[in-house]
Amino acid sequence: MIALICKDPFRLFFPVAIASLLYGSGLWIAYSIFKIGNLPYVEHINLFLGGFLYYSILGFLLTAIPQFTSTKFLSKWELFKFCLVIFGSSVFQFIENDFFFWLSIFLGWTFLLIFGIRRFLSRKQNPPYTFVFVGTGVLFGLFGSLFILLSDYQFRLFGFLENWGKLFFYDAMVTSFILGIGGRLIPGILGFVEIVKKQRGVYESPDPFFRVVPIDIFFSLFFFLMSFFLEGNNFDRLGFIFRALVVTYFSFKYWRLHEAIKTGKWHGRVLKLSCYLLLVASWLLCFESENSIHIKHLIYIGTYCLMTLMIASRVVIAHGNEGLDIEYSRMPYLIIGFLLTSASIMRATAYLFLDSYEGHLGHAAIFLFSGALFWTIGFFKKIFDLHLEE
Repeated sequence: MIALICKDPFRLFFPVAIASLLYGSGLWIAYSIFKIGNLPYVEHINLFLGGFLYYSILGFLLTAIPQFTSTKFLSKWELFKFCLVIFGSSVFQFIENDFFFWLSIFLGWTFLLIFGIRRFLSRKQNPPYTFVFVGTGVLFGLFGSLFILLSDYQFRLFGFLENWGKLFFYDAMVTSFILGIGGRLIPGILGFVEIVKKQRGVYESPDPFFRVVPIDIFFSLFFFLMSFFLEGNNFDRLGFIFRALVVTYFSFKYWRLHEAIKTGKWHGRVLKLSCYLLLVASWLLCFESENSIHIKHLIYIGTYCLMTLMIASRVVIAHGNEGLDIEYSRMPYLIIGFLLTSASIMRATAYLFLDSYEGHLGHAAIFLFSGALFWTIGFFKKIFDLHLEE
């Protein structure tokens, strides 16, 4: 069992991730609909970003990095350290100890950085060149959690770091992973094999990694970094424009959103929908910067959450014995896409209905919870079936 988890760490991390999503959205349902408990503002953020997304990212990268670099799988000692991270962050979130919660998150990023650097230095082949954004995402997660941790520890000294920490962790980190991982995986899932073939012809060469990274990726990374520097210094609109340009570039060059997908799979169609929501929301932010926290929920739910569930489902199926033909089925992909897209729109537009604002949040949470539940019904058991089969 332990050897299997070391080979495929997602089997440990994905169940914890989906449990965090269900619990986090469940808190909003309890408060908004049934008037149970207190306003779960901090809790739902921590459970979504420091729970669902954090565990999903760790599970994916710990599984993918050894495969993309042809290096050793996770060791038992490394697994033990990440188990402590899961246990610590889960327990401290539950007892609402923010300092030790963020300390656990920070340690997890530190362990992942060490894990990744060791595999990168001993690699037998280069990872995809878009993974420069993955490395950037790890650093954003590391420094974002550190800044939040320091501001929580001593606000008088480090309070100025809080907003930077939230910007890095809430926005920069996950978007970096979407561009980095999605720049390689999304074209393949949507059937654009020529893009994947062209990429592999470049990064699988024996040349040093940074020599094979195309100049357009470096330019994209520069504008991407600048977008957060500008937003963090209150030049929100200009920062949003920079970021929207980068997202647009990836949307058309790598994801080919202007073309029909070539596989005809419902899984691919829903994944493409999550890409569209990122593109649309990125430009909406440029014109609705004063309502950015609301518009960003089109990205948080419609892209972060929906894309994560689609990538997670591909990982589960790809490591199983059923084959990828299941992705041609409408269910559960269609209903998951509908529920999460609806949830993102409800949450993003809630500020337009001030008289029933909390009610809209509750309804959005119901749709989000339902979408996560349908994913659980469709794929959760497959993770444990794989344990038995292998």
